[in-house]
Amino acid sequence: MLTPLGSAAPPAPAVSGFPLDTGETSSDGFVWTAATFGGFNYPVNQHKSFVASENWSGERLQYVEKDGQNELGKNNPGNHVIGEGELVYSTRPFSSKYTLVSALELNSKTIPEKLGGMFYYKLAWFGKPYITIGNDSTQLTTLVISQASGEKKQLKTGESWDLGKNYSLTVNQVDVEGEKVWFSLCKNGEEIESGIVSSNGTVNDKTFVATADFGDMKDQLYFITYVDKVFTSATDSFAVFKYTWLIDKDDLMLIEKGDEYQGFEVTEASESEIVLKNSKSITLDIDKDKKTYFTDSWYFQTSDEGKGSISPEGYVIYPAADVIVEDKSISGPKENTTSAKEANITETISSSDPETSNKSASSTSLIQNEDNDSRDSDIPHDKMAIETSAKTPSFDVLAGILGVVLCHALLKRRY
Repeated sequence: MLTPLGSAAPPAPAVSGFPLDTGETSSDGFVWTAATFGGFNYPVNQHKSFVASENWSGERLQYVEKDGQNELGKNNPGNHVIGEGELVYSTRPFSSKYTLVSALELNSKTIPEKLGGMFYYKLAWFGKPYITIGNDSTQLTTLVISQASGEKKQLKTGESWDLGKNYSLTVNQVDVEGEKVWFSLCKNGEEIESGIVSSNGTVNDKTFVATADFGDMKDQLYFITYVDKVFTSATDSFAVFKYTWLIDKDDLMLIEKGDEYQGFEVTEASESEIVLKNSKSITLDIDKDKKTYFTDSWYFQTSDEGKGSISPEGYVIYPAADVIVEDKSISGPKENTTSAKEANITETISSSDPETSNKSASSTSLIQNEDNDSRDSDIPHDKMAIETSAKTPSFDVLAGILGVVLCHALLKRRY
């Protein structure tokens, strides 16, 4: 939309953090968590661990006085310089249940053994959630799809399902009489996994799991799907898939000590925590409505000097983040989790007015969505086409063909 001549362009959408007054806040009090800064990834059902004083999870931004000079806070309320290494960004992993586990109310004794556990682990990285590989925070990948408990995908024989990021699932054949489906997982049109799964039997019988070697890990789980049922209409045979979960095993981010990210240097990189510090000093612009960026999309905004509540030199400061609206028609399906960079956030316009900023930080906390592992169990099925016992070609032949194909693939991999 064009801006009329003579009128100012509308402010960019942003989310802001809780405001703090340099005239009344001690130097160790400048700390923002997911509950006080809308730029951080914040699944509501993880709130308790995200705000814990010890053994916390998620992201934190904190000022840490290092050299006794230019201290930020009430001992020197007019200071507006953050020295090198004094702005610390930390992030720790947090667990999330597989939808298969939460929707079917499984426990450690009833989950399929091939699943390997009830949980996978995420790491928030500059506001965006990633999946850790083998629960190692230094090895990350992205989630391609995670079907919510109430979602299902119905595919007929020969039909493909675009999972996102060039992955697809294709139904090769459905055996209604045998209550089985033969399907393939493909990437860029090439098959990478294939299986025959029964829709009748235990959870283990209905669940398909794929593992591979990636990162520096062996046999890491990267794909899950569950065959809920197979049926036939007058003209076609169908399979219904649920609880599908897929990560991109070919798009990895490895984090090492000394790496640079958006003006920060990695000072600690372990399985349980990543710590980064600003590699250059940051001089805050304390003129009204000015932004001091410290990453590509995060910045500090302040009131004018002397506009704090106590000191004639103090001011109010808070972090804020630009909201980058993603074109979801380009990317594949995503898990229902929130970040300041995603388009499903209610846009909050940041303001240098402390009261407005405070309200926007609070409202941002209220609009975050819960992760899949906190959702209700499955929604009842809609009535579908009438199931029949119409015969389809036997899977004995298909199993034999598949066995030959798999043996051939194994021989190629071995040699």
